[in-house]
Amino acid sequence: MSSNGSALKGSAPPPDLAKQVLAQKLAQQIVNQIVSDDVIDDKIEEEENQNKEPTCCQMFCAPFTLKYYQPFFNDLTTKVIAQKLWASFFPFKATFFEIQDGKADLYGPVWIYATLVFSVAAAGNISGYLATPSNIAFHYNFDFIPTASSLLFGIALLVPFAIYMVMKMLGGRHLHLSSVICIYAYAQTCIIPVCIVCSIPNPQLQWGALIYAMINSSLFLIVNYWGELEKNIQAKKHIVIWLIAGCQVVLLLLFKMYFFLYVYTNPYTGSRFDQLTKIDRIDHSFLHHQH
Repeated sequence: MSSNGSALKGSAPPPDLAKQVLAQKLAQQIVNQIVSDDVIDDKIEEEENQNKEPTCCQMFCAPFTLKYYQPFFNDLTTKVIAQKLWASFFPFKATFFEIQDGKADLYGPVWIYATLVFSVAAAGNISGYLATPSNIAFHYNFDFIPTASSLLFGIALLVPFAIYMVMKMLGGRHLHLSSVICIYAYAQTCIIPVCIVCSIPNPQLQWGALIYAMINSSLFLIVNYWGELEKNIQAKKHIVIWLIAGCQVVLLLLFKMYFFLYVYTNPYTGSRFDQLTKIDRIDHSFLHHQH
């Protein structure tokens, strides 16, 4: 009996260790209670903020914060971007708003316009190189890139805003400016391969490729918004159709008469802008170099 009692006595934990374990359990319970209280408070505060109407200052200043644009860059995958890009080449299928439940993004539009500026510059210089006589040194020209970037990104905002306002005034309901900006950018995707085709210095080929881009992008916008036009705008839908087509025609002329004319016209044989002076200066420098 004495041996069994001593064994049981030896197996019992020391009093200090038992107190330490009890203190740890109590501390853990207190921490869990504090965390749960904080979570509940956060949820209550979030619900109150959602129910609370934003002030005029908050509504005006929101677009100037990074938090405002975070939702347009979240939950995006390569597959989603690829599906939207691919859909823009099939204008007769109104499937764009079915991708990702019609959620607008700005990641794709930013890269589309950036790639478009690069494509114009690259294709223009390639075309200029091919059109330059072999006895004249070719000089790359990227001076127009800042202007081209400003114009393209300006068009990316102003044209969708105009389309959005007109559709709203004519009775459009299920419209969001961010959605119009998004789909308008994806509609310009077809211009990127067109720029590559236009690197061939052939005016007829350039006009044909640009007309295709204009028709494709216009149909893509009209077909995807056809449901909204039929349901809410109806009799006045032709105004929106003409607006979209007109904007794309202006964009076509801008590309051909400004970008392509300035870049694609042979700077050594052309006669527009200040190119005669440029030709004379280059020819003199070329002759001086030869002597």
